[in-house]
Amino acid sequence: MDPSNVTQANLMSVVTQARKLGQVSRSVTVVVVSDDPDFLAAFTWWSRKSHLLVWSTKLLVLTRLSAHRLHHLRNTLAMTNSMLLLFTYTSGLRCDILVEFPYSSEGTCLVRIASWTAKGGLTRLTHHSMFPEKAYKFSHSPVLSVALVHIGTARTKEVADPTAPGGKRLVIISPEAMLVETIANNMNFTYRYTTPEDLGAGTRQTNGSWTGVMGMLQRKEADFGQTLFQVTAPRSEVVDFTAPVTIWYTRIIIRIGSSEVDPWSFLLPFRPQVWGGILVGLVGVLGSLVLMTSLSLHEGVKRFRWLTNASSCLRVLLRQDVVKSTGWWWWERVVLGVWMLAMLVLFLSYAGNLTSLLAIRYIPMPIQSLEDVVASPVTAFLPAGSSILEAFVTAENGPMKDLQHKGRLALVLGRDYMTKLDSHVRRGDHVLVTSGLRLRMLMAQDFSLKGKCYFYLAKEEFLPLMTAIAGPKGSPLIPSLSRRIMQIVEAGLFDYWTKLLTPNITSCLNPPTKVAVRSSIGISNIWWVNLFTVTFKKDLTPLVMSFPTKTLSHPTCDFLYKSVSLRRERPLGNISLGSKVNDTLGVAVTPGTPTASPAPA
Repeated sequence: MDPSNVTQANLMSVVTQARKLGQVSRSVTVVVVSDDPDFLAAFTWWSRKSHLLVWSTKLLVLTRLSAHRLHHLRNTLAMTNSMLLLFTYTSGLRCDILVEFPYSSEGTCLVRIASWTAKGGLTRLTHHSMFPEKAYKFSHSPVLSVALVHIGTARTKEVADPTAPGGKRLVIISPEAMLVETIANNMNFTYRYTTPEDLGAGTRQTNGSWTGVMGMLQRKEADFGQTLFQVTAPRSEVVDFTAPVTIWYTRIIIRIGSSEVDPWSFLLPFRPQVWGGILVGLVGVLGSLVLMTSLSLHEGVKRFRWLTNASSCLRVLLRQDVVKSTGWWWWERVVLGVWMLAMLVLFLSYAGNLTSLLAIRYIPMPIQSLEDVVASPVTAFLPAGSSILEAFVTAENGPMKDLQHKGRLALVLGRDYMTKLDSHVRRGDHVLVTSGLRLRMLMAQDFSLKGKCYFYLAKEEFLPLMTAIAGPKGSPLIPSLSRRIMQIVEAGLFDYWTKLLTPNITSCLNPPTKVAVRSSIGISNIWWVNLFTVTFKKDLTPLVMSFPTKTLSHPTCDFLYKSVSLRRERPLGNISLGSKVNDTLGVAVTPGTPTASPAPA
């Protein structure tokens, strides 16, 4: 076997074992001793490929080679937590400790931070410590590449910049942009934006590669990403995350229901079962009266009495004056009195509920959880290339799996959030599922444009995820970024920037579920009143007036009192329009007209 192949196989095995040790250890120091440039180059290639040299792993390279023969190692030495120890033999054994700082310009030399001799021991030559934090603060202001995902909640503008391509520079106005700008000023670097081809955060492919910003960071095409990413295990395998900036909960945004007056609102005080019960009760009372009348021994009582009783029951139902025939049996009075009491209770309940419904309108907010989304016919928008989408796709059961099985999931890019919210979600046939902070910012922007809250957030919060800035695996920027992010978050600056850059962010968090009506009621809202007035004025009045009757006063208690104390009276004559009014009973009597046959008391 070729010795070089054996060396490569042994080297790959050693690197693999060292990586496993690093996964179970808090701190690992790798020491490489060699004077062979090819071996050092092979070690560098295998260690970077296997992600052995993460920032938590310290690397010491001991060699007697001169610095100019190690040019192929300079990028590795710059981007890792490493030091180079060069041994020389002149007047005695001497060891120079060199460090390569990242993002250095071409032609710069390694920085000698200390030296050691047998006589003098260790001598520090700079203020840097051993294994220094290389990206703590740059001395030469490098230009870094920042990967960007356009989010609909961020505002953008272009400003003149002679150093930028085309003479213009893109400026992002968002809390994340303020965070990066503050860190850049503190660390003394500038940056330029770069965007992925698919304009997404990134998803994992079947071959293990990633798309979007995650793919750019995996291929080291960008130094870090400005957008806050959810920290997940698959992403942690290919990128490093800073200290968490905030914790996001996934929520749902839905259109608020309409509070317009329903033309059929007069039916709302009672449920259909109550309306059916009233109809059944009316039929039962009429049936009882007809049955008792048919069993009467007096033939005169049977004649047209059932029609008079039906008219009285219907008039009680419609809150009209009660029409009483010349002589009533006691059982007729009892049945009609019970019917009056029942209708009195229903009338008061109906009037109170109808007044409340017309004065206070309830705004429907039916969707409050993922289960409600499954039960409704709406389609859920999910952010493309996000961990939220991955959670829905990989779900094995529950509402996420149900939505996927029913084919009611749609993808949306971050830059199209506002467009989809204004079109599909506003129609009411779609909902948007993403982080609660993004949704609050979208609602605030819509409120600033429309002046009214048209959307609400569901009460359920799910998929809690930490968010952080991501960088390439083993990047020296991550420790320095984490240090400053922790200081900014602990000072409350990120939350302050969120409220400062998003006016009205709290305006629609708790929309009212009921509102008082202050507008006038139109004809379309009371059409049923007009219909009832015309119908009963034209149809029922001639029917009632055609029978020999006398009218009692309307109040129920007054009728019951009079019906109980009523004694046999002489029959009254037929009613006509030219009759003389009897002040005592409130009826019109035509003099000289034949009277009806007396009825038994």
